[in-house]
Amino acid sequence: MAYSIELLSEDTADQWEEFNNQSGGGTPFHSLRWKQVLEDIFHSNLRYYLILNEQEVVGISPWAERSALNFLGLVSIPHSEMNGIVLDDTFNADHFNEILSLFAKKYSFLHFNTCNPALLDGIRFTHVSGEDTGHMMTDLRSSPPDAIWAGLSKRTKQALRTFENDGFEVSEINHPDELDDFYRYYSGNMTHINGKILPLAFFEKLLEQFPDEIRVTALTRNDLFAGGSLALLDPARKIYYGNYLAINRDLPNRYTPSYHIMWESINWAWKNGYEKLSSGRQKLEPGNPRFRYKAKFGAEHLPIHSNLVLLSKPMLVSYKIREMLLTNRGA
Repeated sequence: MAYSIELLSEDTADQWEEFNNQSGGGTPFHSLRWKQVLEDIFHSNLRYYLILNEQEVVGISPWAERSALNFLGLVSIPHSEMNGIVLDDTFNADHFNEILSLFAKKYSFLHFNTCNPALLDGIRFTHVSGEDTGHMMTDLRSSPPDAIWAGLSKRTKQALRTFENDGFEVSEINHPDELDDFYRYYSGNMTHINGKILPLAFFEKLLEQFPDEIRVTALTRNDLFAGGSLALLDPARKIYYGNYLAINRDLPNRYTPSYHIMWESINWAWKNGYEKLSSGRQKLEPGNPRFRYKAKFGAEHLPIHSNLVLLSKPMLVSYKIREMLLTNRGA
């Protein structure tokens, strides 16, 4: 095998997009349109590398360049539901270390996420496992709406019916000028759960870059906004990414907007031919209320493995000294 890596350029943009579109592991978050959003809104210092075997593209790897302990490295792209390396289905995980060696010529460390634990077994550099998380994914092929409904408790079903009985309806938002209410309650919800609030310009840019793949909903009764969601659609792979929630936390306790939003998204996705629905990243915490409500609607936790790879000996020594100092400080 003669592997090489090549920094994305205008000349190779079509190759990147073609691989991402044809790969089973490709996602909208790996597209160059998503890259444009990150650069325009967050001014991220991105480095996108194609992975080649001879002249054939066998992988794509989106990164953000970072410095740590005075060493230059690469980390997973920020604010992206999917941000790992995408490799060809036939790629041999035993060759992964050879790919990492190519990055070692310029970088001292890599921090990446993967859903494929076999890749970790192929690493020969010193590497440290990070805090794992996971995707909450509902497979609508095995858990269609009828099956999910049958498994819901009477209390949950009543919570869903409350909105319909009280005259609430779901409508779609199709223009950036209509995002104000959504964004206000999105910000309030993120504050409530101590999450990171993304700027309004991010959502406006998504509508601009993905005009046919963004679905924004609002659950309202007249002027009363109860909740809403913004989803990124992947019709080619039949995946619905419903990652951004707007919740009116001032509603009376009898209302549970997150339930109705999830249920409406599941039914819309099912009716429109989607096979999977992602409800965002989540740690494996069965006691967490957000974990519980997603699992209630058929979502399974699919692990994401986080790993820090130390590519240079000076970086390794510095990392060990830092860890020793932190350990002694905490003793």
